[in-house]
Amino acid sequence: MKAAVVGCGTIAGRWIRSLAADGRVSVDVLVDPDRAAAEHLAERYDLNAAYAPTLEQALNGHGVDVVVNLTPPQLHLQTCRTALEAGAHVLTEKPLTLRLTDAIALVQLAQRKGLVLAVMQNRGNDPQFLAFRDQVHLLGRPPYLVTADTLVPLHAPGFRQGQQLPVTSDLAVHAFDQVRALITAQPVEVTCVETPVRFLDTHCAATAITVRFADGSLFNYRGAFTASSGLRTDAGGSWRVEGRGFAASWTVGADITIADSSGTHTAERPAQPEVPGYQLCIAEMIDTIHRSDSTCPAADNLPSIALLDAAITSAHGRRPVLVHRVPQRLP
Repeated sequence: MKAAVVGCGTIAGRWIRSLAADGRVSVDVLVDPDRAAAEHLAERYDLNAAYAPTLEQALNGHGVDVVVNLTPPQLHLQTCRTALEAGAHVLTEKPLTLRLTDAIALVQLAQRKGLVLAVMQNRGNDPQFLAFRDQVHLLGRPPYLVTADTLVPLHAPGFRQGQQLPVTSDLAVHAFDQVRALITAQPVEVTCVETPVRFLDTHCAATAITVRFADGSLFNYRGAFTASSGLRTDAGGSWRVEGRGFAASWTVGADITIADSSGTHTAERPAQPEVPGYQLCIAEMIDTIHRSDSTCPAADNLPSIALLDAAITSAHGRRPVLVHRVPQRLP
C-alpha cells in the first residue's frame, strides 16, 4: 500500500521507522508546508518519496491508499476528513480530534466509506501498564483513588509553540487512554486547569486534572512540559492506586509495588516487548486495514475524546464540566 505522510516533524521519524520495519506500507509522498522539513526527512531515512505542500495535492495523482496524519491536534479533523472523503484509510496520531462531536463525525464517515480510521493508543495498550491494571483489579474492587504524574522535558517547542492547552491535548490524552483501562465506570465530571510556566521557558506549561467516576472512583492527574530532564518521568507516567485495604504503584520500566495486609512487596514486572509499544500499535493499525471484517478501530477511542473534550471546556471556562456519554451505537 502507498502512504502519504502528512506532517514532517519530530514524530515522523518514529512512524517512518515503524512503517519500514513492517514492510506492508511504503511512504510514497511527504506532505508539509515546509519543503525543507520534508526533504530533510527524506534524506535522513533514504526515502524515494514525492513532495506535496498540501494533502489535496498528494491525493491527486499519487495513488495514495493510506494517509498517516502527524499534523498538530487542531488540524486532525480537517486532515482526517479530507483523506477519508478521498477514499484513503487513515492512521492518525493522538488525539483523534479535540472535540467529541468531531471525532464521532469522523468515525461515522469512515464507517460509511468502508475505510479504516485508527488512532495511536500505545500508552493505553502498553503491556506493562495493563499488567499493573490487572494487579490492581486482583487486589480489590473499585472505587479507587488513582493518581498519575507525567513530567516530560520539552527542549524545543515544535508545533506546540502557541498551541492552546498543549499539556492537556498532547500528554493527558495518553493518561485518559490508560485510566479508562483501569476504571471501567462511566466518567461523570472533569475539572482541568492548565497554566503556562514561562519562568522555565516560553513553551513550558503544567496541567492539573480531576475526573470523578460514577462508581465513586477519583482520578487526579498532573502533567507538565518542563525544561529540565533531571526529574522527568516517562510519557507513560508514574501511577499510584489506593483501594479498600491496599495500595499499588508503578512507573514505566519498574516493578509494581504493593502495600496490603501482608506488608509491602513487589510484583515482577512483565517482560519488556522486543519492539517499542508504538511500533506494535502501528503494526496493529495496518493489520486492521488487511482485515476486511474489521469495524472502525477509532470508535474505541471515543471515550478518551469525551474526557479530553470535557477537560478542554473546563480549562477554558475555569469550572467543572460534565462528561458527555458516547453513544453505544452510532447512527
